[in-house]
Amino acid sequence: MPHLLRTQLRHGSTSGAKPATVSRRVMLAGAFQALTLLAACSALPPNPPALSDPTPAPPPATLSPTPASPPAPVGLGRTCAVSPVVRPTTIPYPGYTKMEPSTGLHVTGRAQEIDPTTYRLEVVGLVEQPLSLSYDDVRCLPVVQAYVSLTCPGFFTDEADLAGVAFADLLALARPQAQASRVRLTSVEGYTTLFSLDEALARDNFLAYQWQGEPLPPSHGFPLRAVFPLKLGNNWVKWVTQIELS
Repeated sequence: MPHLLRTQLRHGSTSGAKPATVSRRVMLAGAFQALTLLAACSALPPNPPALSDPTPAPPPATLSPTPASPPAPVGLGRTCAVSPVVRPTTIPYPGYTKMEPSTGLHVTGRAQEIDPTTYRLEVVGLVEQPLSLSYDDVRCLPVVQAYVSLTCPGFFTDEADLAGVAFADLLALARPQAQASRVRLTSVEGYTTLFSLDEALARDNFLAYQWQGEPLPPSHGFPLRAVFPLKLGNNWVKWVTQIELS
């Protein structure tokens, strides 16, 4: 570019200093253009366009809590000093409402065959802790004893020395729920009776497993029978296998 400018000077007008002035302007303009081109080539490349924020990941799925299952029935989980019990020998059935000569007690049904080693008393329904108690579990609970009268109107009244576990103590282990108001007792043969919870918790009521210090005779409810001294004999369920609160 300087060579070109010199050529223009040689062929320009020769009258005074004016041509020289024009040549300087051309030179300045050319230099400015050169600097502009140089600056344009040496400039840093523009910043790359900003990347858009990545799409946020969806939140992890929230799993619905699994409804709590009711607690499984449990035993007492402890042992105590109780003597092993062999199922008593069944006394020959004398007939409905007849007296057994060997016990002096009347009977209203044939004896049920229950093995004490596999027997379980279930306490279920509206309770905080369902129970499944073995015969020995029941015998490990505090013992109550009473001399009681059992009456079947129009047929007989028997007197008996019985011992067992109080209903109140047994139900305290299961912890009845606030809405529980009734108690149903069920026999191994399917016979049932229904009481209010308040009736069942009366202090005189218990489940008997002994008669005169010995295991109950099978014809009188072995291994467990209900004892309700203030109620008639049809409420004294024999061979009790389940207590249900509702």
